[in-house]
Amino acid sequence: MSEIVLCGATGDLGGRIAVRLAERRIPFRALVRPRSDTTALRASGVELGVGDLTDPPGLDRALAGARTVVTTANGLGRSMAGARDVSIERVDRDGNAALVRAAEAAGAERFVFVSAQGMTDAMVDLVPFFAAKRATEQLLQASSLQSVIVRPAAFQETWLGPQSGIRPEKRLAVLYGRGRTPLPYVAEDDVAEACVRLATMDDPPAELDLGGPEALTRREVVDAFEHALGARIRRIVVPRPVLAFGTRALRRRRPELASILGIALSMDVGEEVGAEGLRALGIEPRAASAHIAALARALART
Repeated sequence: MSEIVLCGATGDLGGRIAVRLAERRIPFRALVRPRSDTTALRASGVELGVGDLTDPPGLDRALAGARTVVTTANGLGRSMAGARDVSIERVDRDGNAALVRAAEAAGAERFVFVSAQGMTDAMVDLVPFFAAKRATEQLLQASSLQSVIVRPAAFQETWLGPQSGIRPEKRLAVLYGRGRTPLPYVAEDDVAEACVRLATMDDPPAELDLGGPEALTRREVVDAFEHALGARIRRIVVPRPVLAFGTRALRRRRPELASILGIALSMDVGEEVGAEGLRALGIEPRAASAHIAALARALART
């Protein structure tokens, strides 16, 4: 039986963690939902444990024998994509709570939880996704487990691309708020590497903030795309009051959409973190400008 159980292995970040564990021949079990596409995991010879955060009894079987649990799972992306069987409440709050309890019942020792940055008390009160993350952090810290809480900055792959409204192919970009707050956008590959090291090292820190080496404002991001493409990009501004109003108005009726707006607002009022956390683990992080340049080159080839 594998001593590491990875929850979220079919997602973007979890998939990158799974690849690293498999390449290094570190035995692990991937906790997957019954209807997940496990083709890539099976091809790598990964042990699979079928379970669902929304089905607590199944978690006990899937976590049997685990010493370390790593989870990147969340319901936000799937819910925004139209899935009706997930929600922040069911997955990020209740599901993670069930996973923590199952890990304790299995006799696990360590629990690596990917949380988020920007969770000030005011933002936790406003943003449902942050509230669920904070609740899991507090549950972990009160548990018998050795908790390792990872708080990445905004992912380059998400917040420097179409998902966040940056559409260089359409010469269009959405600015949230003033767009003048520097953010240390971090690469998912770097966070994945950090999670692998935190899961396998002898004495990991209890908490770790992970940012990239280069802090750019949203306006500077668009400037960089313009420079790389040699073309002007039209900018659409969503003011802070609109973001705040939308978050408040939708947080009970559409908590996932409210969370997206609230996260965007938190990024416009947040504080810079930096790359110290990754470098403390021996990881030299990727710069946001390099990611932007790579996207521009790929666009030029199409």
